[in-house]
Amino acid sequence: MHLTEKFLTELLDTLFEAVYFTDNERMIFHWNKAAELLTGFSRDEIAGHRCHDNMLVHVDGEGNSLCTGNCPLLKAIQSKKPNESEIYLHHKDGHRVPVYVRIMPLFNEKGDVTGAIEVFTNSSSRIELTSQIGELKQLSMHDTLTGIPNRRYAEKIILDRIDEMNRFGWRMGLIFFDIDKFKHINDSYSHSTGDKMLKMIANTLRESIRSVDFISRWGGEEFVVILRNVTVEQLTEKAELLRKLVKESFFFENNTLISATISGGATMLIPGDTVESVIERADRLMYGSKNNGRNRITLG
Repeated sequence: MHLTEKFLTELLDTLFEAVYFTDNERMIFHWNKAAELLTGFSRDEIAGHRCHDNMLVHVDGEGNSLCTGNCPLLKAIQSKKPNESEIYLHHKDGHRVPVYVRIMPLFNEKGDVTGAIEVFTNSSSRIELTSQIGELKQLSMHDTLTGIPNRRYAEKIILDRIDEMNRFGWRMGLIFFDIDKFKHINDSYSHSTGDKMLKMIANTLRESIRSVDFISRWGGEEFVVILRNVTVEQLTEKAELLRKLVKESFFFENNTLISATISGGATMLIPGDTVESVIERADRLMYGSKNNGRNRITLG
């Protein structure tokens, strides 16, 4: 049975999973509605482009770009074998979204590879996130611009984590982030561009932590991430990953690519800590990152 273009498009649009087809050059020629919802990019914006043409621009779990080297889709085409991977794609609004991808090579009647099909799904905890945001809105503990918890709620969570550390011996980590040269972004473009930057970074950070972890907008261009039950090594790895993912996030403003970097201070909670002491320590470490060139993490 010969499948027409119209039939294939309608069939793909009935799927709950995001799907796209490419040729051997990774040019996209089918893009379903679920892919539009997950990425923010419409079919018209994507069709006829390669996935790395300043659009999806996949990065791996360590924040490294995949499109120019270790691309899972290219690997499936070259090996002629299915491939699976956990990656982060670039949403149209600028932030990074964690997705689980499955790629299968496509063959013609002679057995030659003619392209590939990629199926991808959001791997973040959406249900829990929606519930949490609803609760925060009721308690007036969320930031109205970014939609993430605010400083008031963060202070409560830090107190809870200090209590858990003291009672159960659980190891907790805290990262204090600040956007580099944020005033320059506001001055060079506009405050609305600055607001988009804040939302993009908040979304990237929120999408890239575990459901047991916590993120808040501490104030201005500052963010606090609290990691539950982690080692120093895990704290360092997560802080570096978040830094890299923000660096790889971007959006366009009047055909100009807008991006930013963040500097961070990472520290473990220690016996005797208060909210003030751990924030002061992380803030001091963050300024160490600023003074040493920005776009880096200082551990202490």
